[in-house]
Amino acid sequence: MSSERKSSNCICDALFELKLFQDFLKHSHTKFYGHLLAEIVNTDTIPFFLITKKGDPLSFNDTKECFETSYFRIESVDPEKCCTTISLLRPLDIEGRISNSICDVVRLEKTSTCKEVDLTCICAIQLLDTELLRRKIIIEPKW
Repeated sequence: MSSERKSSNCICDALFELKLFQDFLKHSHTKFYGHLLAEIVNTDTIPFFLITKKGDPLSFNDTKECFETSYFRIESVDPEKCCTTISLLRPLDIEGRISNSICDVVRLEKTSTCKEVDLTCICAIQLLDTELLRRKIIIEPKW
């Protein structure tokens, strides 16, 4: 797909651009520095959440792994249909337990669960810090 591709929906265009940037992180390579950019960023995912036209964060349940999340990774975008495929990111608190509270989430983990989203129902996208994917330290409970 061309980076100049435009749809009639700005959220679709923004996610298309995000996908291009995420792919650039993963695939950028130079003769002398190799995959330095991916090593500096230390992730191939730019986490985000979506806001529906009702003003609520979009969320999905993963019935296989039994968690609910509003955090996603872009997998693909179809500008002609104005839809996207996203994978769910598992939200964890400081003790490594699944958390639905945005205030308690300190780490996100990639999953293989994907969902398709009609972007005409979305009014905003909020990018999140990639540090949420890189955090390794989870405090073990005392008890």
